[in-house]
Amino acid sequence: MQHSITTGARLAVAGTALAFALAACTSSGGPATPKPQSAEPAGSEVAATDGGASSEPGAVAEITFLVGIAEDPEIDELAQQQIEEFNATHPNVQVTREALDNDQLRTIIQTRLDSGDVDVFGYDTGPGFGGVLARAGLVADLGPAYDQFSWPIFDWAKARCTYSGVVSCIPGAVEEVGIYYNKSMFDERGFEEPQTLAEMTEILDAFAAEGITPLAFGNQPQWPAGHQFSMTLSNLVGREGLDAKLYGESPWNDAATVQAIDIYFRQFQEAGYFPRDPNAVTYEDANALFYAGDAAMLPTGTWLVAEITDNTDFEVGFFPFPAIEGGEGVFPPAGLGGGLFVAEASDDKEAAFEFLNWLQSDEVVRKWSLQTFNVIPAQEIDIEGLEVSPLFESVLGDLAQSSGETSDFGYNIDVLTPANFNDEMFTGFQEVLNGTRTPQELADALDAAYKEAAERGETLERPEE
Repeated sequence: MQHSITTGARLAVAGTALAFALAACTSSGGPATPKPQSAEPAGSEVAATDGGASSEPGAVAEITFLVGIAEDPEIDELAQQQIEEFNATHPNVQVTREALDNDQLRTIIQTRLDSGDVDVFGYDTGPGFGGVLARAGLVADLGPAYDQFSWPIFDWAKARCTYSGVVSCIPGAVEEVGIYYNKSMFDERGFEEPQTLAEMTEILDAFAAEGITPLAFGNQPQWPAGHQFSMTLSNLVGREGLDAKLYGESPWNDAATVQAIDIYFRQFQEAGYFPRDPNAVTYEDANALFYAGDAAMLPTGTWLVAEITDNTDFEVGFFPFPAIEGGEGVFPPAGLGGGLFVAEASDDKEAAFEFLNWLQSDEVVRKWSLQTFNVIPAQEIDIEGLEVSPLFESVLGDLAQSSGETSDFGYNIDVLTPANFNDEMFTGFQEVLNGTRTPQELADALDAAYKEAAERGETLERPEE
């Protein structure tokens, strides 16, 4: 059943277009695989925009758009349809979309940008991802394009795309990390959404005793663990505590960090809450366990709403990781997913800007981002009359209240931390899961990595008030 959102003419929500979800949607490196509600949402005719990318009459600018491929073929087909719509309405600019496996994209991105055969690309934001490319001089300054087109991006989101004072991307979807659950399974057993970790472990134990996988957690690609760490640490130290760590004012090897690692990667693993050997389970296989009804819960982010809606025949709910005794409360990790960048080596930057401007238009965001792909853009959007799934409606309302900006939310940590810290974190979580490293040892390594990055100027600086 679809719900029509009609309360309020405008809503402050955050992301920009399908490209963000497909390119990285990883607020932390994970692939997004949203499923569409329909290929042709009602009231979605998108008019061509004026503007010429070429100064010569009749000339056609050809640009290459490099993104991460969607796991679902239908999603990828619709992504191509979006490009074809642009090409049909902009005869002066023709976009060729090239999609690669997300892991492959991260491996070859610098080489491809050096080669000069990429004009626009989707990639993860944050110091350890887009920031690395910006420091290498591989991405264009988008400041002039922001000025030219007056893109209505939220200031906080624009700041996440700014490296060394240079605006380098258009921010992607705002995402929240939490836990999806099978409502039928919960209702049959009289379970309600847990408010505390103690309540959650009672539920987890009950499912494990029945032989049902409590949490469909797959960590073969490593990045999912960063999301789980973000959930536990956010609740233990709160938004202000995370700020202190990110700004180098508080260590990463304190008792709270060790506890955050220990709860999820040692205690949960030893209690049998995950599939056997989660380090060998892919993200897609973990999702499939939940879709098939073989797992009660799925810990991941809001980028998966549309795919969950399309692949399940039971009602799905979503709750934040519950409060931990002795912690600060409940602070769901929220922030940006990927972003769209223009390659510094591109010979057709004006055409690239025209393409980005089309993706930013209200009509395109309503048709493709919100209604077709269920991603939440980083700008104020007219949502009156949109038809979306009940699950997306609930997520939309939750994130829209703050746009992921207020102190009610935590952070997706790896979006804001440097590359060497993320490398240590991702391999380290696998080692804690397999018992070859202790939570304290990993926390000490994380603290050392962050200090090294800070000395190189690769960490965040607290903004002046």
